[in-house]
Amino acid sequence: MIKRILHISPDFNYSCGMSKLVYLTLSYFNNRRNYENHFITNGGDSLERLNELKRVKLHVFKFSKGVKNILYIKKFYKDVKDYCRNSEIDIIHTYHRFPEYVAAKISEETRIKSVGTVLSFVKGFKKISFRSDKLIAVSNAVTKQLVTEFNVEQKKIITMYLPKEIINGKQYNNLKSHFGIQDDKKVLLFVGRINFIKNIDNLLKAYELVYEGFRDVILVICGSMESKKISNIINNVKAPLKIFQSLKNIQMLFSIADVIVLPSRVDAFPFVMIEAGSFQKPFIGGSTGGIAEFIEDGIDGLLVEPENPNQLADKILFLLNNEKTAEQLGYNLYKKVNKKCDINNYFSQVEAIYNSLYPGR
Repeated sequence: MIKRILHISPDFNYSCGMSKLVYLTLSYFNNRRNYENHFITNGGDSLERLNELKRVKLHVFKFSKGVKNILYIKKFYKDVKDYCRNSEIDIIHTYHRFPEYVAAKISEETRIKSVGTVLSFVKGFKKISFRSDKLIAVSNAVTKQLVTEFNVEQKKIITMYLPKEIINGKQYNNLKSHFGIQDDKKVLLFVGRINFIKNIDNLLKAYELVYEGFRDVILVICGSMESKKISNIINNVKAPLKIFQSLKNIQMLFSIADVIVLPSRVDAFPFVMIEAGSFQKPFIGGSTGGIAEFIEDGIDGLLVEPENPNQLADKILFLLNNEKTAEQLGYNLYKKVNKKCDINNYFSQVEAIYNSLYPGR
């Protein structure tokens, strides 16, 4: 019997971890003949990659992130509910709090079941958030917040680390020249939303300190710029930068990187950390949330206090000057993500969740 799953997520972009998870999910279930896959989003720069997923039915609805959704909530709720009725949807799987609220409301009023993947720490709206039938938390830190701050029953939550995409790192040759980077330059790589939560401001301070003592280095930044204030900070950096707003084949950047840096102030469990392991690259992350939970400092990565750019600079310099240690950290992270983030195990668990809810079982 065919199971009809509707996935809903905003801002389907190349440099977004949430979008990456949605894409991997759609790709996996696109190859499962007993599933009919639907996807609602509000747009994004990577919709083209869905062209290869012939069995995914894509629809673009008007909604957003944050408080703007107050303007869209009534129509979005009606449109999604009508779509579910017309398409005979069995399960709605959401990846953001606003569509999760709408899906849970529809689930309460119909036979449709709801699943919400929780990829970040959030605040407020405690009485109306995370009411789906099942919740997938991307780390134990997220699970703890759901239970303690949002009063979610533990039995509704399944904690699952994000899946490691199957990547043949050897297919990517050293492509520094492709990006206009000299072969002898060391590459620091930051991938993600370019904002204060990801701590881009302190990374830039640390990078300037690094550059004072290590000139053969360049910081590469890839992601969506989220404020003019951040843009102004970047424009005043007195060290070489390469910035990409969006990149279709982001794996190319991981292949040329010498160190992956993500000194987040708050982070539930970043895909960048998993991708660093996939390419056996040393990873430096903020000692917070899912990063501190997953990385064993000095064993498979390095942790830094988010508000200490001097410490971050010291650890970057340490890895640049100690290649063997950097290689060992990258290899250890590679082994860990292979063990704990297996993609087939991940989606087998997702499928088990669907089967537990499927009204036609």
